[in-house]
Amino acid sequence: MKKILIIAGLMLVLVAPLLMIQAKINERQQRAAMVSQEVSRQYAGEQTVSGPVIMVPQVRRHEVAYQDQESGERRTRAEFRHELASQVPDTLTIEGQLKTRTLYRGIYGTPVYQSGLNLEARFPENWQQVSDRAVRDRGPALLVLRVGDLRGLAERPRLRIGERTLPLLEPGEIPEALGGNVLVAPLPRELNGPFTVSVDLNLNGSRSLAALPLAKETRMTLRGDWPHPGFTGLLLPADREISDQGFMGRWYTNSLAAASTLACARDTARCQERDKALRVELVQPVTGLLSSERALKYSYLIVGLTFAAFFLFEVMRRVSVHPMQYLLVGLALAMFYLLLVALGEHLDFAWAYGIGGLACVGLIGVYLSAVLRSRKAGWGFAGAQGLVLALIYAILNAEDYALLMGSLLLFATLAAVMLLTRHVDWGAHARGQQGTS
Repeated sequence: MKKILIIAGLMLVLVAPLLMIQAKINERQQRAAMVSQEVSRQYAGEQTVSGPVIMVPQVRRHEVAYQDQESGERRTRAEFRHELASQVPDTLTIEGQLKTRTLYRGIYGTPVYQSGLNLEARFPENWQQVSDRAVRDRGPALLVLRVGDLRGLAERPRLRIGERTLPLLEPGEIPEALGGNVLVAPLPRELNGPFTVSVDLNLNGSRSLAALPLAKETRMTLRGDWPHPGFTGLLLPADREISDQGFMGRWYTNSLAAASTLACARDTARCQERDKALRVELVQPVTGLLSSERALKYSYLIVGLTFAAFFLFEVMRRVSVHPMQYLLVGLALAMFYLLLVALGEHLDFAWAYGIGGLACVGLIGVYLSAVLRSRKAGWGFAGAQGLVLALIYAILNAEDYALLMGSLLLFATLAAVMLLTRHVDWGAHARGQQGTS
């Protein structure tokens, strides 16, 4: 019992270096996230395209109730408020092509893209009826297209109606109610009947590209050369293709499915919720830091199994292993995880895991061969340790079955201990230890 308590105390001691390694992983992950944010700030951020929609500046009459201070009677008065009435197109078609690359700062990188987008929005014949009879005065209708980060515009966008290119308003000419990050073009006053607006955008961005389905019927097709896309947002694509050469996603939606998104048009087409857009994310494959963090979760299991094997060896062979030797082997196992973190930042995780595992297993084998005065016993322990590390690696790669495989590993270990010690007379063993002492 004294030895068991000592072993439990050693395991608690080893918690400190393992927690220090976890803190180092968290620090490196924060650094990687900081680099991603810095690249996005200096290149261009995540892009969300909203529109085009028609916005009509107007002045509306509102009846406002108030209480007269002298008589106390409730009265009404007319107030005129400057507002923006909106009209979404009947159909919106978006075609886009993404060319991606990874920008690095030190050893950390984040995916960025250059996109070529073509938007076609068809507006109905009654598009001029966006205002009601309460309007006292109004300005020219505006065609508004909102972009997540205007710094990503590689060149001046072109908005066309047929062969006619619409002039864009300069920043100082844009109504303040529209906010920032907007492209605004006045519609010709003589424009009548249904018309189609074409928009060509060369847009740079990072990490994701999205579009708000601000139309009664929206069709969007995006293609790119990034092999790890993530489709998120309001709807998943109806059709998709993913390969090592890239991806293709095709979305279809209508005013009923996108009712919550169309409500954004009533607020000058500003919509902040990420789940209202059709989005593709440039997902980075599982990084070495994330894989190392997952592997570290099994560190206590590995240390516990190793110490249990030592204790079982003491019981079966009637030999004594000093607590300091337990501690040194435990520190060697902790060093494996530190090597895994360090190597994983520069090598593929499989190589980092293999190199770190072989180094630590070899060190344990050489050390135990001398401690136990038996190469067979020393390298037998090292081989068993290597087998456990290999099983943990298999569990890490089978994420969907990690719980099942981990449970089977623990059950197999407990079964082996129970079968090997089923004939051990623990009372006689304890008396023998007392007699020896």
